[in-house]
Amino acid sequence: MVKTENCEALVSVIIPVYNVENNISYCIESVLRQTYKNLEILIIDDGSTDNSYNICKKYANNDNRIKVIHQENHGISYVRNFGVKLAKGNYIFWIDSDDYIKENIIEKLYENLIKCDADISICDFIKGSETDYIFPDSNNIAVECFDNKIGLELIYKNDHYSFIMAASWAKLIKKDLYNGLQYPDGKIFEDIYMSHHLINKCKKIVFTNEVMYYYYQWPESILGKQLYIEKLDYLGAFEERIKFFEKLQYNDLVRKAYFQFLHSLMWEYSRAKDILKNKNMVKYIVRKYRKYYKFGISNPEYKHETKTYMFSFYVSPLFTDITGKIKNKLKG
Repeated sequence: MVKTENCEALVSVIIPVYNVENNISYCIESVLRQTYKNLEILIIDDGSTDNSYNICKKYANNDNRIKVIHQENHGISYVRNFGVKLAKGNYIFWIDSDDYIKENIIEKLYENLIKCDADISICDFIKGSETDYIFPDSNNIAVECFDNKIGLELIYKNDHYSFIMAASWAKLIKKDLYNGLQYPDGKIFEDIYMSHHLINKCKKIVFTNEVMYYYYQWPESILGKQLYIEKLDYLGAFEERIKFFEKLQYNDLVRKAYFQFLHSLMWEYSRAKDILKNKNMVKYIVRKYRKYYKFGISNPEYKHETKTYMFSFYVSPLFTDITGKIKNKLKG
């Protein structure tokens, strides 16, 4: 185990970079301000065509903890797998190149992890589109330790927990958890494919509600239709979760995974039909929904209204979509 004189373990901070010249400085500077000093900072530039690489090199020239790797574009999954392979630390901390962090996030996550004897330490986050966000004062801070099964259940607690539990960032992760695991090639939502595998390997997880990570959210209008289509690979990740929980016979999680997958398919149907006007995507959504409907509808926790709506979508997605829009207009 690599340690400093004050017995702090080495943490590998990994920053995947691709065409973020306007944001990368905020990210790197927030890492350099960390109160936890025993860091190696791996910046992996995945073939940027803007000035991102040169900006990163300037920081590396002034801090010997920073190592910048420039490579041809391979995609985020390749970068994450490569980062894990390069990391020399006992723990890995991911930060996206357009995000930034509170100055004591790694110190707090490490302290919580040691106190709880946990494998993953997580903090809360906030998202927005500011580059000068000031983190709030730490009031009413709670720290909770739990096992892997509760960690998996939190994926389905609500949208906020689903987001934080699935993400690679805002976590301090024991590197050994990655043994035998790989992020899937060619996926944008690679962390959704990976998260439940990592959580399931944990004996303990620790979570604090202290907000210490700022997730920079790009306006959807600038993403473009093609990227939006690629982003739909999260549906494949939800489908993979179903198979994963079925194999482990986590029946309560299987039911929740079916519910999430089916409702995500219904949600994406309108966008695929009306915004993208992509007939192949519409056919894919309907086909997947009808394949899994009979398994998902058996959940005894569903209310009658929910089951009725799900059945109507199974019979006629177009009719259900139209009636849903009419109801929303009447409510408005």
